[in-house]
Amino acid sequence: MSDPDVIQIKLERHPSAVTVAHVTGDIDLASADVFREGLAESVASGDAFVLNLDGVTFMGSLGFSALVETHHETERRNIRWAIVTGGSPISRPLRITGLEQVLPIYPSVPDALEAIGSIGLNGE
Repeated sequence: MSDPDVIQIKLERHPSAVTVAHVTGDIDLASADVFREGLAESVASGDAFVLNLDGVTFMGSLGFSALVETHHETERRNIRWAIVTGGSPISRPLRITGLEQVLPIYPSVPDALEAIGSIGLNGE
């Protein structure tokens, strides 16, 4: 019994040593802390990661704020990361707000993994 509106985060370790976090459900006031904690854990590991938001059905302002904070922290710590939005309803708000131009957004997990791999270990 799982409620589709409840956020779920499932981690998958890709053979390239990149962790892919598959997020599903709604990121709203009730679940924003869980989402933020998941992002903080990914950043704290210091390893490259992909945040797959293709299964997210709604994202409120707290979720977008968490993405921006994560972006700043990954830049500060020189951590490679990517966001996948695919066909998710959050694609449009990201485009409208201009965050699509700032955040490392890719259409699919393979595209994100390829981009992270081509950046190289030194962020170059």
